[in-house]
Amino acid sequence: MKLLRACIKNFRLLKEVEIKFATSADKNLTVIRAANASGKTTLLTALQWGLFGDDALPDRGNNFRLSPLDASTSTSDSATSMVEVEIDYEISTKAGDCETYRLIRSVTETVQGDKYDRKGSNIRLFHLSSNGTEPKENPESQIRPYLPKELREVFFTDGDRALSFIEGESSGQMKRIKEAIRSLLGFDIIEDALEHVGKVSSDINRKVRKESGSQDDLVAITQKLSDLDEEIPKLEEKYNQAKEARINLESKEKKTDVQLSDATKKGDKKDLENQRETAKKARLTAEEDADRAANDHAELFKSELLGKHLLADPFRKAGAILENMRKQGEIPYQTIPVLEDRLNQSACICGESLDEKTSDGQERREQIQRLIKDSRNLDEIKEKITALYYSAQDLLRPVEGRSWVDEFREVYGRRQRANKLRKEQGGIESEMEARISQLPDVDIQKLSIMRDRFREQAREASIEETRLNIELKAKQREEGEAKQERNKLLEQDEKGREFISELHVAQDLQDIMSNALEVMRTRELEQVSKKMNALFLDMIGADADERSIIKRAEVTHEFQIVVFGQGGIKIDPSRGLGGAQR
Repeated sequence: MKLLRACIKNFRLLKEVEIKFATSADKNLTVIRAANASGKTTLLTALQWGLFGDDALPDRGNNFRLSPLDASTSTSDSATSMVEVEIDYEISTKAGDCETYRLIRSVTETVQGDKYDRKGSNIRLFHLSSNGTEPKENPESQIRPYLPKELREVFFTDGDRALSFIEGESSGQMKRIKEAIRSLLGFDIIEDALEHVGKVSSDINRKVRKESGSQDDLVAITQKLSDLDEEIPKLEEKYNQAKEARINLESKEKKTDVQLSDATKKGDKKDLENQRETAKKARLTAEEDADRAANDHAELFKSELLGKHLLADPFRKAGAILENMRKQGEIPYQTIPVLEDRLNQSACICGESLDEKTSDGQERREQIQRLIKDSRNLDEIKEKITALYYSAQDLLRPVEGRSWVDEFREVYGRRQRANKLRKEQGGIESEMEARISQLPDVDIQKLSIMRDRFREQAREASIEETRLNIELKAKQREEGEAKQERNKLLEQDEKGREFISELHVAQDLQDIMSNALEVMRTRELEQVSKKMNALFLDMIGADADERSIIKRAEVTHEFQIVVFGQGGIKIDPSRGLGGAQR
C-alpha cells in the first residue's frame, strides 16, 4: 500500500487540510513541518482513525472528542460537525499493475456544553479507474490484507514507541517484536488455520468415541486423546510462560549486574566507609602514639641516664675521692658511737680501767668525753660525706647496656614513625571521604542482593522451563502412541477405516501448516533479520570498513534484537548505541 493523498475535515485542530504525498522514485519522502501545537500529531491520529477506526484513537476513542475544539460549548446551544478523513492509496497487484482506491471514514458529532455525542463511524471504499468510481463492498476486509491492525503501531509510530523494541524489559521487547513480525509474515493466518484443523481432528475423535458403541478399548483411547487435546495446549502455554519468565529474569539479572558494575567501578560506598573508619582509627592511634613518644622524648632530657653521660668525668673524680676516704676509714663515720659505747664499759679499748671511782679511770673517762665533744664538731660533714658515698653508688657505677643515645634514637624513631603513620592515615581518610562524596546514591549491597535474587529466580525458572518441556514432549509422544493405537482399532471395520481417512487428511493438513509455520519461524525470520540489518546499516552509514564500530544487527529466534560490533562482540542496543542508531 502506498499513500497518495489525504484530505481531513473538522478533525479537532484540522478543519480542512489536504496533503499530497511524495511518491516518485527520486522523491519519495514527505516531511511535515509546523510550529508546536499546530496539528502534526493530530494529523497522524487522523490518518490512523481513517484507516483503523476508533481503535486507533487514545483510549480507543473513549473521552476523546473529534470535532473542532472551538465549536460551541454553550449549555443552551449545540453544534453538529461532520468529521471526515479521505485517503487515496495505491496497491500493486500480482500482475504487476497498480490499482488506486479512495477510503472515506466519517462520523457526525454533536457538542453541547462540555458534553458531546458521537455514533459509530461510517466507512466507504471506492475503486478509482479510468472508467470511473466503483464502490467496493466490505471496506474493512479489503484493507486488512494490506494494512493489518497488528501493524498499526509499526507503520504509525514516533521515536518513543520505536525505542520500545529495544528498551524496557526483555519480555516486553520480545512481545512487541514478535507481534510485529507475526503480522508482517502472516503468522496469525496459519496459526488460525492450524487451530481450526486441530478442532476438526478433535471433533472427529469425539465422533469416533460417540459411535464406538460397545468397543471399550476404542472409547478409552478416544477419551484419552480428548484429555490430551486439552492438556497439551495448557502445557504449551505454561512452557512458553516459563520461557518468557526465564528470559525476562536473565535480562533483569544482566541489567542489575551492569548497574552494579558501573557503581563498583567508582567504589562501594559501604566498603569506602569501612576503609575511612579504619583509616580514622589508625590515625587516632598514631596520634596517641606520637603524643606518648613526644612525652618520652621530653622525659629523656630529664633522665638520670643523661646526667650520667654528661657528668661522667666529674663523677669519676668524686668517686675516687670518696673511695679513698672509705679506705682511710673516714667512711663510714663511726667514731662517736664507738667512744660512747666505751663509756658504758668498765675498760677502754686499750685494756685500761675506766672506773670512775679511781682517779686514773676518771681521767680516762674525761679524755674520752673530750674526744666525743671534739668529734661532734665534725659530725655533720662526716654524715653528709657518708650519705653521699652510699647514695652515690648507683651514679658512680659505670653505665652498662643501652646508652642514652640508644634511648634517644629509639624514642625519636618511634615519634617519627607515629607522625608518618598519622599523616598517611589522615590522607587515606580524606581520600575516602572525597570518593564517598562523589559516589552516586546507589546501594551496592542492595543491588548485589537484587542481582543474586534475579540469578536464583532465573535458575529456578530455567529448571521449571526444562521440566515443562520434558512433560510436554512426553505428552506429545503419548498422544502419538494413542493415535496409533486408535487407528489400529479403527482398521477393524469399514466405518472405522472411513474415520481413519478423515483423520489422515486432518493430520496431513496439520503437518503441512506446522511445517510452513516452522519455516516462517526460522528461515523467513532470518530473511526478516537480514533485511532489517541491511536497512539499519544503510541508515546509520556503516560500511564494510574494519573501522566501523557496528558490524550487524539481527533478530534472534527468541524475538530479541541484538547488535554486534567488531570481533562479534555484542553491543547492548539501549546502552551502546547513539540516539539515532537506537
